[in-house]
Amino acid sequence: MEKLTRILAGEDRRDFTADVKLGLVDADRGLRRRAALAAGRIGDAAAVPALVPLLQDPEPEVRQMTAFALGLIGDALAVDPLLAALKDPEPVVRGRAAEALGQIGEARAAPAVAQMVVAALPPKAPLVTVRGDDPASMTDPWLEPRLGVFALARLKDARSAQAALLSGGKPRFDWWAATWTAMRLESPALRPVLLAGVASTDPLSRAYGARGLGALKDPADLDALLPLLRDRDETVVVNALRAVALLGEARAVPAVSALLRSPSSALRVEALKALAVLPPDRGLRERVVAEVGSPEPWVRAAALQALARMEREEFALVLANLDPDPAWFVRAGLAGALAIAGDEASQARLLAMLKDDDVRVLPYVLEALRQARGSDSVDTLRRHLDHPDFAVRMAAADQLAALKATGLSEMAATSYARARGDVEMDARLSLVPLLALQKDARAAALLREIAAGDTARPVRERAARELRALGEIPPAPGPEPIGRPALDYREALAPYEATAGTSVFTPRVFLYLKQGRIEIHLNVVEAPLMSATFLDLARSGFFDGLTFHRVVPGFVIQGGDPRGDGNGGPGFALRDEIGERPYGRGVVGMALSGKDTGGSQLFITLAPAPHLDGRYTVFGWVASGMEVADKVRPGDVIEKVEAWTGR
Repeated sequence: MEKLTRILAGEDRRDFTADVKLGLVDADRGLRRRAALAAGRIGDAAAVPALVPLLQDPEPEVRQMTAFALGLIGDALAVDPLLAALKDPEPVVRGRAAEALGQIGEARAAPAVAQMVVAALPPKAPLVTVRGDDPASMTDPWLEPRLGVFALARLKDARSAQAALLSGGKPRFDWWAATWTAMRLESPALRPVLLAGVASTDPLSRAYGARGLGALKDPADLDALLPLLRDRDETVVVNALRAVALLGEARAVPAVSALLRSPSSALRVEALKALAVLPPDRGLRERVVAEVGSPEPWVRAAALQALARMEREEFALVLANLDPDPAWFVRAGLAGALAIAGDEASQARLLAMLKDDDVRVLPYVLEALRQARGSDSVDTLRRHLDHPDFAVRMAAADQLAALKATGLSEMAATSYARARGDVEMDARLSLVPLLALQKDARAAALLREIAAGDTARPVRERAARELRALGEIPPAPGPEPIGRPALDYREALAPYEATAGTSVFTPRVFLYLKQGRIEIHLNVVEAPLMSATFLDLARSGFFDGLTFHRVVPGFVIQGGDPRGDGNGGPGFALRDEIGERPYGRGVVGMALSGKDTGGSQLFITLAPAPHLDGRYTVFGWVASGMEVADKVRPGDVIEKVEAWTGR
């Protein structure tokens, strides 16, 4: 335990210390495994030569964690050893090696990964049907081929994916993981996988197959998608709506508009979003206008944007008789609708909205002005680089960067000086790419200053990346100073340190909402820092009264922001604790605005989300109450959070 706490302290500082190095060669296999994970999380390429020999460790658990850690570091020097590990005698090691190659993004690895996937299948099986696998499990028997096909999605090699997913032009799998991979690759060559997916008895396969066909944007696929708009599974219908919206075919409008009568507000919102991009049908005007008066704010916001696209005159008439909405995010949605309308009257209203009493609306207004006015919005955006609110300054910098605006070095420098006093680092993070666009001596000097001296390592690292892109050799970011009380790792890991007379237990929290209770078990072993911090915040009442500000049906719900707009946090940043646990349904992760920027914003996945694996910290999972999570809507309040630690 003493050695472990020293390893974790080096991980905490993002410093590849002697204690971490010694841990890699310790006689205890558990310490070697944990030191390998620490090296991966630290992310220093100098650790690669020390890690590679562990791919030959006698213990499979050490080899698999070493492969995972090399993927986190992402250095190309690890590619050849990882290719060799694809032939490891242990399936889990082969799977983790494939996953790491996908993380590194080495294209030449794709054929070998495809061969590994095929070799992992039952021999001579004409179709491999998988049901009941656990996408949130690290020990699921289908882990090896699942990690392999996901790696192919990250490697973006459609030819190798064909070799793995098709045999003689026909799908090898009836499995959601194969369909998800085909969806992500967006290749017409994988259409047979997607068509088989939409015809599957598995709802996840139907959902991902629908999204994949939509991404191909072939009108011929509409006939396969329309029946899914009547599917019994809501997630399938949501994904089918998004797919037909991408196809843009007028004959989809009747089936989509029928869902405006659905009792599910989630389906009505998705139908309105689809109607906003499908060819307009004037006959739907009254039904859409009726939704502008919905009691649910997120429905009102979607209806305004649909109306702006469908019927400009009716939109203008509704606006003329519409009082400012009491929900700030509906007013934010109105900004998006005005950007869609784009006429002079809409632009004038957007400019007036810059005086909204709630600063959370302003970032959306600035984005809408950039979309509606293009380069004519630069002066307005420049002025907001000096706004008192950090999120407004961040939005101004982001929109100016999107416009590739130049001549802003001095204003950006002034904004950065102001941002140094922010509790959050987000405005400074956004200013770095804007400075890189300026390409003058003043901006370059400030980038060097930021890379060497910003108080937050994520900001220093972003500045260093921009300097490298400009052809400069940046200073090393250095270890991360601890801007919060250092975690007592011995205490944090105590629940899992079995001693005589005590039992091992899992700390947990209970979220109470109007829909019911969600019980979350915390991942103390792999994410001790986030677990301990979350428990402390819960005990202090931090989460009581906060909202779920982001809800994406079929994907995620997110809350825990004291601002309620996705830009707030607890006043400090937490380093990532990326681990091997995958994002299946009901996994609890920490939202980020960049590496090592976690705080208090938890999210819960409503369906498997493999693109989050290895990128966001898993610090818990829902033990009970997923039916409650499925019912959460934007703005729903976390009434209270209770913590239990076994004491």
